[in-house]
Order: sequence, then C-alpha cells, then structure tokens
Amino acid sequence: MQKPDIQSLTNFLIVYTKTLLGAGTYTSRVAKCVGRIAEVYGYEININFFFHHITLNIVDKSDNSLHRTYVIPNHHAYINFKIILDLSALSWAIYDHKYDLEKAKAIFDQVTHQEKRSFIVTLILVSIANSAFCRLFGGDFGSGVLVCFGTFLGLILRFLLTKIKIDLRIQYIICSFVSSGFVFLGLNMGYTNTSDVALGSSILYLIPGVFFINSVIDILKDHILMGVSRIISVAILISCIALGIYMTLSLSNFGILK
Repeated sequence: MQKPDIQSLTNFLIVYTKTLLGAGTYTSRVAKCVGRIAEVYGYEININFFFHHITLNIVDKSDNSLHRTYVIPNHHAYINFKIILDLSALSWAIYDHKYDLEKAKAIFDQVTHQEKRSFIVTLILVSIANSAFCRLFGGDFGSGVLVCFGTFLGLILRFLLTKIKIDLRIQYIICSFVSSGFVFLGLNMGYTNTSDVALGSSILYLIPGVFFINSVIDILKDHILMGVSRIISVAILISCIALGIYMTLSLSNFGILK
C-alpha cells in the first residue's frame, strides 16, 4: 500500500468526519473511526469537536514538519443509521485490508450516494409509528387516527419549512402547534375519549431522542464541550415543542390549563 499524500488524505478525512458526524452519531465514534484511518496511512490525527466547528490537525509520523490544520464547519443532516454503519465498517475495512486511498474514496462515494428512501414512505411509516405509540400509551382507536393524521400534517409542514430554510426552533414551535391543534379539533368534535393521550402523543415525532442519547454518551466519553452543547440544544428544542402545545392549550377550552 502506497502512503498517500498528506493533503489528499486530509481532504478525504475532512469530508469523512463531516459526513459521519452529520449523520447523527456520537463524537467518540467519529474520533475513533477517523483516528483508525489515519493510523493505517502512517499519520497521527488530533480532533477537537465543537457544536458548530471541528478543529482537525494531521501530522506525518515519520516527518513532523509535514502537517495540516483545518477548522471546518459541522454539517448537520438528517439522521441516517445506514450511513453511520457503513462508514464505521469502511474504517475497519481500511484498517484490516489496507485499502489504498483511492479505493477508500470510491467506497466512500458509494456509501454516501446510496438511493435515499422515498419521503412519502417515510411520511407514512412515521405517522403510523406515532399512532402506534398513542395506542401503546392507552389511547383509543379515535386517538390513534387523530395522531396519525396530525403527525402526517406536521411532517409535511416541517419538510416545507426546511425547504425554505426556516430556523429549526421555529419549525418545532409551528409543527408542535399544528399537530396538537389538529388533534384538538378532533377532540372537540368527540372522536375520542382519551384526549390526554392523544394530545401527548401528537408531538412525539418531534422529540430529539437520538440527540439526547448522543449528548449523554459524549459526556460519559469525556467529550464534555460537545455533550453539554448538544444537551442544551436538546433542551431548547423540547422547550419549543412545549411552547407549541401550550399555544394549542391556551387557545382551547381544554381543562389542563384551567
């Protein structure tokens, strides 16, 4: 295996790091995968993770005068467990089979250009899943139907708001208000007898559970700055969800706020 040029390797690791972190994994996993790849090619890498930026330093182990340092912005994309799994497997494949850099780049391109799941399919599955949660928590059939359509409407709205680049926090407030408001209309018309379960379940699809888990793992793995930043971001998003459903309750005659 030929040792790659430091600049070529740096360019590859920058894209690899941004893609893996942006897919929704925890910080220590990214650090281990990137460090594993750099080690194979005879380089040492040091990374500092921040919520919006990453500082990356690469040094040639055989010649310390060869080094590169970059500060790169994080790329926050939709959570994609398939990309996380495949890119982690790629780091081990490079380590075990000593792939040259060009082959590693080719496999990386295959992983990142996989056919995406249809938005319509995702929309339907998430709506059904949220309805199932409502039933699991004790909601009746009417509640399940209302939650399904409320989730469907909220997801479409969030997709449109994302397309026009509305701030994520504003998206959460609007989608929480619209989904819970739709469900409340059904409650007001007497379609269900488990109104509390229906309202509580209507905004479950917005809960950033993966980000909360990642923040806890980051703190436990000593990536304190990243973990605290993530958990604060999660708290803000949950507050936005609460604000949206509070708006629904305050505009209605539902008894919780009475």
